[in-house]
Amino acid sequence: MMFRTHEREILPKDLTKTELMDFGIPINNFETVSTLEDLKKTPPNIIVAYCKTPVEFIQNYFEKQTLKKKVKYVMGITTYLQIHYDTRHQYHKKSDAKILKPAPIQFKKIYRHYNGQDLSDKTLLIFRSGGIGDLLFIQPNLIYLKEKYPTCTIKLACSPQYQSMVYEWDCVDEILDLPFTDNHLLLSEYHCVFEGVIERCKESETINAYNLFTNWMGLNLPDNLLVPKQKPNEESIEECKKILRELNIEEKNFIIVQMRSSSPIRNPRPTIWKKLIDILTLKGYNILLTDSPHKTSDIDKFISTLDNKEKVKNFCQYSETISKTIAITSLAKLAISVDSSLIHIAESLGIKSFGIFGSFLGRTRLSTYKNSDWIDVQKKECAPCFKHSKMLCGNSSFGYVNCFDNLNYDECIEKIERLYNS
Repeated sequence: MMFRTHEREILPKDLTKTELMDFGIPINNFETVSTLEDLKKTPPNIIVAYCKTPVEFIQNYFEKQTLKKKVKYVMGITTYLQIHYDTRHQYHKKSDAKILKPAPIQFKKIYRHYNGQDLSDKTLLIFRSGGIGDLLFIQPNLIYLKEKYPTCTIKLACSPQYQSMVYEWDCVDEILDLPFTDNHLLLSEYHCVFEGVIERCKESETINAYNLFTNWMGLNLPDNLLVPKQKPNEESIEECKKILRELNIEEKNFIIVQMRSSSPIRNPRPTIWKKLIDILTLKGYNILLTDSPHKTSDIDKFISTLDNKEKVKNFCQYSETISKTIAITSLAKLAISVDSSLIHIAESLGIKSFGIFGSFLGRTRLSTYKNSDWIDVQKKECAPCFKHSKMLCGNSSFGYVNCFDNLNYDECIEKIERLYNS
């Protein structure tokens, strides 16, 4: 059986009606709802899976993880679909190759949603399978809770590649890998999972993500408290200062740029970035491009196409961890990116930032920020589409969406220069 989840992706036919029933998830649970209150009436699309045989997997080019035999793990349906067949044994029948199966207990029967309850001497387990931006949307609420309930214990489960960032947060007592074992659910008085808050709720099209997340937790914090705060790791700072000296770049005299997000639907084509960066370098600005280490050669090739390539440096090979990205951003004068993590990291450090938005409106991400500005691409009929897809939309060509093609460069430069010089 095949069906869509909020126009994001097709669930493989390998996920049967029986499996959904065993997990306690209704088939219509992937449809969009109007409000957060409507979303609270449905169980999250999170499951507990029993591991039949050990399996190893890697998330986002980062590190190897292992699921152990006869252990029950909490995970999202997407993760389950990615690893529940042991592809090392293609010669086996699929029924023999399955390494995960629904656990005897359903997630919805264990889940106790946190909605603003007193946390004195209680444990709150937070988990989110999204990226850096999603974790920073959550963080102001955890800072507030730790200050209000100093005796509470806050556990945060996230993907390993983001944990070097969370490790520096005083508001988190324990960090868990995603997926994590079910005993953490059982030993926590309250839980909060944010699945669907942005992806399946229509309010995400008009309401800032920080407001959505705090409302989801029943805290309803004001905008002035909905700003992430973090400090860069001192060791990473020293390493990045050394790298800047090697690249012949002065601290606070460069713009750090991230040209892509993890979702292709949010990314302009390289020719758009070339034009924008050529204008900036012609005006004398130094540019430092950052991305994952595996993108180093791609960024080198891009730099070779630029008019003023001597003003542009490649940081990708040094960004082994999020801690390094945070550190190098703290040394920049300004950050520029699409709807991605770099803008949120910059704000958490008090660094000015500028965002280029297509599928989502900039105000739904940045309106609570003090040091940020953005541009929404000149709209075609389909933009903003509010899609989260890992695939391109129908309005695409040559591997990139077309909605960025009418970007107003004059407006971009005006806003960037105003931020840089303020």
